[in-house]
Order: sequence, then structure tokens, then C-alpha cells
Amino acid sequence: MSCAGSKASSSGDVGGGCVAPSKTYGNADVDNFLQTSYDICEKLQEANELLSEANDFLADPGLYIAKKGAQAKAELISNVTGMINDIPETVIQRALDTMKGSGDATSAAKDLPGMDKLKAAKDVKGAIDNLKSAGDTAPKVVEELNSLLSKF
Repeated sequence: MSCAGSKASSSGDVGGGCVAPSKTYGNADVDNFLQTSYDICEKLQEANELLSEANDFLADPGLYIAKKGAQAKAELISNVTGMINDIPETVIQRALDTMKGSGDATSAAKDLPGMDKLKAAKDVKGAIDNLKSAGDTAPKVVEELNSLLSKF
């Protein structure tokens, strides 16, 4: 976890953050000093953040839980929005393109030498089964998505 840009908490300012060494210099004294000072700074800032969070919770558990709930909801909405945007562009289009290419993969597998031909044919069959499974899962995803959208 990088501490640069850590935010201040209610228990006090975290400070300017920790600066990681920009490189190793091949000199044990220099490299160890740089890394150790960074590690110490990072550990103390992590401890400060954790203790500050614990104090915030103990000071007002209801407020703490409400804030965490709001943050979790915002993150969930963001993740779902990203997934909704991702499904049409990547999943559905890739599935269509992949299904179109299944004949080419089957033919290409037949052209492989020896045991690779059998193994590749088995793998192509497994890939086709994956696409069939995706076809079965897609309506369930749409159902779950519609259910979720009705709750927002």
C-alpha cells in the first residue's frame, strides 16, 4: 500500500506521505537505508490510519457504519455500471466473434501433427462447451441485472 497522498483523518493529519526509493543503487548501505526508512514510514502511516479508523468507529459506531455503507454502495454502483458498460462491448461481441471462429479453430486443430491434433480438438470442444455455458448463463445475468436495476 502506498502512503503517498494519504488523506487526513479525524484523529490528525497523516502528513506528506511516504516516498519510495526511486531505484536501487547497488550499494547495500544506501539501498538498505532508503528501503528501511520507507518501510518504517509506511508501517507507521498504516498504523495511524488503522488506529484513526478504530477511534472513529468507537467515537460513533452508527456514523462510522453509515459512512462505510455509503462508500460500499457507491463502490458497488460504480462496479455494476462498469460491468454494464463492459458486457455489450466485450463479452457479447467477443462471444459472437468467437462463435464465428469456432469452425476455423476446429479445422486448424485437425491440421496439427500427431497428439497435438487430438489434444487441440479436445480443447476446442471444451471451448465450444464454454460458449454454450455462456449462452445458458447470459439470460441469468440479464435477470440478475434487471433485478438489481429495479432496486436502485
